[in-house]
Amino acid sequence: MKEIAIIGAAGKMGSWFANYFIRRGLSVSTYDVKEKIKGIGSIRVASSIATCVKDADFVLVSVPVQMTPKVIKECARKMKAGAVISEISSVKNGAFRALRQTPSNVIPICIHPMFGPGASMKMQPKILLIPVRNEEAELKIVMEVFENALVKVLPGANAHDKSIAIVLGLTYFANIVFAKVVSAVDISMLKQVSGTTFDFQLLIAESILTSEPDLVAAIVQENPYAKKYIQQYLKETSAVAKMASAQDSKKLRAELKKVRSKLEKWQDLQQSYKKLYEIIDHIN
Repeated sequence: MKEIAIIGAAGKMGSWFANYFIRRGLSVSTYDVKEKIKGIGSIRVASSIATCVKDADFVLVSVPVQMTPKVIKECARKMKAGAVISEISSVKNGAFRALRQTPSNVIPICIHPMFGPGASMKMQPKILLIPVRNEEAELKIVMEVFENALVKVLPGANAHDKSIAIVLGLTYFANIVFAKVVSAVDISMLKQVSGTTFDFQLLIAESILTSEPDLVAAIVQENPYAKKYIQQYLKETSAVAKMASAQDSKKLRAELKKVRSKLEKWQDLQQSYKKLYEIIDHIN
């Protein structure tokens, strides 16, 4: 893969990948409906999608979730035979169907990079792969295009969206609510008296809110499974709130023991606690 095309290169992730490929010494052509494309080196800015993708060996679509299927179809019609088209959306139901419908003379790749635009170029990228037509061939391409990547293969778009509904959707939703509550008080005072738990929780919430509003909205609203988990979260919130406000604390203590027991089937919680302070020591 020598010629790379990135559609949506003015966005944060599009810009990250443009710089990533340039640093690898590859030729990069970019296009975005926005005029300004940030980058380094010899990044070329095309005047249209057709011009951007016509000579590319690998096309990366990095546009808002709602636009991804349409852009995939437009790119695929203009690409040369044998080229690869990929997309990085956080919700796969529509994008996956669009990739399945691409002409047989292009190779569709469905991936989800599990990192944000603030990631170091030196990191080992973690990438989810949802096979479209040929798992073995598509995995080989991903490993070639993204050097040293840690690739996790998922069985399908539904499996991806169901997992991401919790991993991103529920996480984003909970942190948005947390940030909304905290933002109504004097945060500077809270930071003066806070400890490790609050500092990290606030750091996560603040980091999430640096994401593009369209991305956050799509993760929460466009994922067909997110609504289910958010409703379950609200139900559990109400139940725990009732326990916390009750005079008798036995139910709350019992609930905490029950949740802890379930988590301990998957993770050594003492190791998690130790890891938290290892992170703090590393930061300090």
